[in-house]
Amino acid sequence: MTAPAAPTGDAASDFPIEWLEPRDAELTWGWDDMHMPQALAPLAGDYVLMMTQGFAYGYERLDVPIQIKSRIWNGYAYFTADIPLPESEHEATWELRSIRAREHIDATHGYWIGTALPEIQAIYADVAAIPVEDLAGPVLADAWEEAWSRLGRPWRIHFYVIRGPYQVLEDLADLYESIVVDAAPGDALALIGGAADELQAVETELEGLVAMLRGTPELMVDLPPTDAVGSLAARPDAAPFLAALDAFLARHGHLGQNWDNLAEPSWIEEPNLLMAEIAKRAAKAPRTTAEERRARLAERAEVLAALAREQLAGDPDRARTFEQTLAAARMIGPITETHNYWIDRMVQSHVRRLAMRVGGRLVRDGVVATTADVLFLYKAEIAELLRTPTSRHALIADRRTEHAHWSATRPPRTVGKPAEDGDGDRFDGVNVTSTEPNEVRGTGASAGVARGTARVVLDQATFGAVQPGDIIVCTSSNPSWIPLFAIAGGLVTDTGGVLSHAGVVAREFGLPAVVGTQDGTIRIADGRLVELDGSTGIVRLL
Repeated sequence: MTAPAAPTGDAASDFPIEWLEPRDAELTWGWDDMHMPQALAPLAGDYVLMMTQGFAYGYERLDVPIQIKSRIWNGYAYFTADIPLPESEHEATWELRSIRAREHIDATHGYWIGTALPEIQAIYADVAAIPVEDLAGPVLADAWEEAWSRLGRPWRIHFYVIRGPYQVLEDLADLYESIVVDAAPGDALALIGGAADELQAVETELEGLVAMLRGTPELMVDLPPTDAVGSLAARPDAAPFLAALDAFLARHGHLGQNWDNLAEPSWIEEPNLLMAEIAKRAAKAPRTTAEERRARLAERAEVLAALAREQLAGDPDRARTFEQTLAAARMIGPITETHNYWIDRMVQSHVRRLAMRVGGRLVRDGVVATTADVLFLYKAEIAELLRTPTSRHALIADRRTEHAHWSATRPPRTVGKPAEDGDGDRFDGVNVTSTEPNEVRGTGASAGVARGTARVVLDQATFGAVQPGDIIVCTSSNPSWIPLFAIAGGLVTDTGGVLSHAGVVAREFGLPAVVGTQDGTIRIADGRLVELDGSTGIVRLL
């Protein structure tokens, strides 16, 4: 049993830490508020630990001695990078990672399309087919454990397949910014804009649903926001729309979770979350279409490329390098976000839906009171309770109380060894501070100037508050935010850089964005009029 240790850095004394391994205290652990800003229930914590195991596979494929570790302390997810080599060799190890990632760039597209996607889709189908309601308890326990093991495989694929795409975009950005010296931070990444990928497909199909609902305005009369789908199901004239909605959910229903937290349902579980956004958009005339935005992004990409080519007119060697890097980036760069669609969002949806079905079994067996109680058990406990059902009502009540306590706490940004000052990178972002009281600074991730009402979005409950033209202010975002990005005026995030999920998706929707403000959700009040510049990274409070 290890003794509790007080956090260091900016940690508060009332956030106790118990080191799992002696070496943990020697490392700097960072709270992952980009992906998991909320306190996690026990099963959601187990899911984060499963995700982390994928890092080892990715670095094994690259043959690089970097170990990404995660810990859940008081419900919050912390990560660190451990290099089991003398500190003098750490910088060379990170450079080796880049070298090895470049070696995998050419193989990435074929591997992703020909091997990875078919494999993970087969896993999803098998897990969805588990007859949870019919299996004997011990057999279901075995199936539960096997499903978690199999759903860990997409995360291993994730942390290998992203290496080439992120590296080629880093290389493209370095090269472009050395050619066009006054380029804004997000300009280089806009060179791959306008790809007709899964994100654009989601928005195009959403537009079709919005058009169907707008074309039958009588369906929107007295539509209850909490059960719009149920209300429509009782109306024969809504059958064509509901059929189209079902088809959309069959393809894209795994989206809808704001963050990597099993507590959040996807659209296929809670279609009213999506329906609320469709109804909101149907009540307003569209400003532009997905295809129009895509065409504009593709046009801007060519303008930016032409600018670089003009600068390279007298340097054929660098011009050739630029064209080769650009071609590779356009081929596999979009995987930096489409992997989130196919893996991050889809694995989470399948794990949660399986857990809720198993939760139903535990309710039937008298183990828990509600299906959602399953989130307050650990994975191993669930398997044990399927084999030997025993009431856990009191335990669940205690854990819910503890979870509520930590949910009301803002955890320290780092624990363990004090963090060293650094320049950051294009994914996690660079810390930028402002001395102006009415100014928030971050990184300009998507060009454009936008002025509007700030709408602070901290959970799924506040998702529906965003109205057309609002400036979204949030911790981070992912492809589940597509319905909002199509109507919002701009985006401000606490976390991330130009290569973060928020930055990538914002550019794909032509949405002016400032990312990595650190404390935008704290300093910008909901309802405040703001103006942001997606090139300079400045947000002014008006």
